[in-house]
Amino acid sequence: MFEDTDNRGQVGIGTLIVFIAMVLVAAIAAGVLVNTAGFLQESAEQTGQEAQGEVSDRLDVVSSYAMDTDDDGDYDRVNVTVRKASGSDDINISDVTFTYLGPSTTTTGTLDNSNVAREAISGNADYLRDESDRVELQLSIDGGIGATGELTTGSEFQIQLTTSTGASTYIEGRIPESAESGGVVEV
Repeated sequence: MFEDTDNRGQVGIGTLIVFIAMVLVAAIAAGVLVNTAGFLQESAEQTGQEAQGEVSDRLDVVSSYAMDTDDDGDYDRVNVTVRKASGSDDINISDVTFTYLGPSTTTTGTLDNSNVAREAISGNADYLRDESDRVELQLSIDGGIGATGELTTGSEFQIQLTTSTGASTYIEGRIPESAESGGVVEV
């Protein structure tokens, strides 16, 4: 009845070895999954912070107008009053870059004092810390910011202001046909 008793122990040991191997493989796979999940979570948090900065740390345009400062009928300066957008962190105006696209030229630079005149309307001309802070940016488009050519009546232009976090604000303007020499026009 019990003639084959020598092989029973070997079958049990073989099954145990296979079971231990499966547990080891599962443990290694679980370790890889946990490591990958941690890496993905870290990447997602970093991407979320960058995206939040690009969306919220931007400038709001309060007003913009063009001026004919030399009374020749061509508008040679664009003034833009900005404030920080609601929910934005502090914005260093010197770190903001601009791109000017005019009828005959395109130029890029930073809003440091050598390129663009700044005047604090409320607060500080260098930093926007509160939503009530206002800074007027005075872009001289007749050579002052590297652009050449003044804006004549009917001319269209675009200015892009980009904060250090990558958030952009666009100003598009057109000098009306009815604009007069020495005038100021809202754009």
